[in-house]
Amino acid sequence: MKKSHSVLRSLRMLNHFLAASRSGNIHRAAQNLSLTQSGLSKSIHQLEEELGVTLFERSSRGVRLTRFGEVLYERAAQVETECKLIEREMSEMAQGFRGNLRIAAGAVWSSVLLPQVLSLLHTRLPSAQFTIIRSSGPRFADLFDEGRIDMALGSLEAFSSVDDTFACEPLSEIETLFLAHRDHELHRKSEVTIEDLAGCSWSMFRLDPELVRRVGILFATNGLRRPQPTLLADSVTSVLEMLRSSRTVTCLPSPLLSIAEPFGVVPLAIDLSPWTFQSGVMFRRTGLRYPLLADMLSILREKYGSEQSLP
Repeated sequence: MKKSHSVLRSLRMLNHFLAASRSGNIHRAAQNLSLTQSGLSKSIHQLEEELGVTLFERSSRGVRLTRFGEVLYERAAQVETECKLIEREMSEMAQGFRGNLRIAAGAVWSSVLLPQVLSLLHTRLPSAQFTIIRSSGPRFADLFDEGRIDMALGSLEAFSSVDDTFACEPLSEIETLFLAHRDHELHRKSEVTIEDLAGCSWSMFRLDPELVRRVGILFATNGLRRPQPTLLADSVTSVLEMLRSSRTVTCLPSPLLSIAEPFGVVPLAIDLSPWTFQSGVMFRRTGLRYPLLADMLSILREKYGSEQSLP
């Protein structure tokens, strides 16, 4: 590669290359960049000349990456991430705080586990800021793609389809429990069966679709009709309030017991769990260069790591 151009010019050409790669069309990419089509084409040709390779296959339908272009795209995307990280850290330093860590978390983490971790981190780094987005596994990848989060906490099954630019680290094993209000008639039984549950009305937490699915599978494998929830809510509190004021039952991850008990909601006497799952953290590998993310990982490992089981 020639070395007669500046770093800023190199970054600009890489930005142009990424825009064309993502749109698959030079004209559309130029519009997105507020450039002329000829200006963008010239920039890409200059980059190809600098590298000595052809980056795009061009046709009347648009452009497609060559094998050289595919390799460059992976590297250029990493450079883009680094540049955004630099801008972010400089901005945060100028504003006088340690950073702002953006975290997507399901109900277990956002309601119970994460506040304990953030309390520890705040004690050590009082100038740090945190943004928590309550979400679920199916949305984590989109939130990363949209640039809205730095890490996600939840079931590792939610991370099974991510590519190797991400790291997924197991933290704890979590069991799910069947629950009802303490006045529910099933609490008068010394042993509750799956058939007993099949005869009940249900309230379910809609933002945990995998748990809803697992309960359905458990019923189906026992030859029973899948539960048709009376209430399907986006809020765990709404589910618990429904259990307190009705005769419905539910299934929730065990760490939520600390929230359920003030509502008078307790586990049923049934030796059965539809799902025990590994919970963990996902983050972009390049994110490890962001100091606040590394600090957060250290505390997560300290408090919930080593394959601990949560009660």
